[in-house]
Amino acid sequence: MTQDVAQDTETDASKPKVIPLSSKPKAEAVGSVTTVRPRQKRRRILTLSFILCVLLPSALGSYYFAVIASDRYAATAGFAVRGVNAGAGIDGIGALTGLASAGSTTSDSYIVLKYLRSRDIVERLQSDMDIRSAFTNPEIDPLSRMGKALSIEEVVRYWGRMIRTSFDSTSGIVTVEVQAYSADQAEQIATLVLRYTDELVNALSVSARRDSVRFAEAEVTRAEERLRTTLQQIRDFREQESSINPAASAQLDIELVGGLESRLIDLRARIASIEGALDDDAPSLRALRNQAEAIEDQIAARQAAISGDAPRAATETAAMSGLLATFETLVVEKEFAQQVYQSALTSLEQARTDADRQQRYLAVFTLPAKPEQAMYPKRLQNILLVIAIAVSVWGIGTLIVYSVRDHLS
Repeated sequence: MTQDVAQDTETDASKPKVIPLSSKPKAEAVGSVTTVRPRQKRRRILTLSFILCVLLPSALGSYYFAVIASDRYAATAGFAVRGVNAGAGIDGIGALTGLASAGSTTSDSYIVLKYLRSRDIVERLQSDMDIRSAFTNPEIDPLSRMGKALSIEEVVRYWGRMIRTSFDSTSGIVTVEVQAYSADQAEQIATLVLRYTDELVNALSVSARRDSVRFAEAEVTRAEERLRTTLQQIRDFREQESSINPAASAQLDIELVGGLESRLIDLRARIASIEGALDDDAPSLRALRNQAEAIEDQIAARQAAISGDAPRAATETAAMSGLLATFETLVVEKEFAQQVYQSALTSLEQARTDADRQQRYLAVFTLPAKPEQAMYPKRLQNILLVIAIAVSVWGIGTLIVYSVRDHLS
């Protein structure tokens, strides 16, 4: 019996062990539970992020633009800065490079564009119609409304959002769109902006014209002062010397000396002709000799006066030669001053003509009109834009998170 039990034991040991089928499904069930739970958690997080990043912003944005956002009316004005002799806004080189040529109206157009967004125009609008009150109306939605305690710099930035400008460099046309929260205010602001722009262009034109002729006017003033000084010197000289024209006086003296010398020659000829026929003590011969000596003395006195070797009359304070030299210098200075003055006048007239040709003016082809319906906000477009941005941000963020998680695992 003991041997039978031992044989049965050996037989059972030699048989292969059979694993119960019920144990294998239990292991698989445990593994599936551990895998499904993280996936469900990730799906919940993804769903929650989609709700927070996409659905909630889209709903809030849609509600704001559909219900809360205030209507904005737009008034448009179109104009161009033109010159009297200006053709296109830029020349051939400017058309290729986009740079303003000298004397073109393109630079003035860019000045106008800067002015439309500047502090100066905001302050003028504030003084004429009080745009702070227009943009801080409680009926405007809170996100669009301008704060009441803003500084002037912040008001200028707010104004930059309420005005849109465009410039066509080929045609020189400037388009301005002014937005406001009522149709009347939009028309009023746009009309004031157009008036300010016209005044600015006129001021630029006057300033350019004044700068163009300023140098020529200064030259005319200097030449006129020089001529006036020279004429005064000639007047003072005549009053001091009691002579209207010393040159004419000198000419008379020279002619007088020439006449005396002719008479002296005649007397000497007569004396030579009668010296052989009469005695030296003859009365007629002595008379002729006395006349000749007197004429010689007169000639010597006149020549001395002309050359400056002897003083003139008591009323005269200088020699004839010195007076003549001084007077001739003044005459030459006067003639030169007259020529300079005439040249300056010609240059001034030319500068004024050129400045008149370079005048600027505002050619308005579209006047601001009262809008009949609100153009902004574009509700459907803004709602779709909010949804697109939210989806894009959520998608990019999800891709980044999954990429980082895969990289770390």
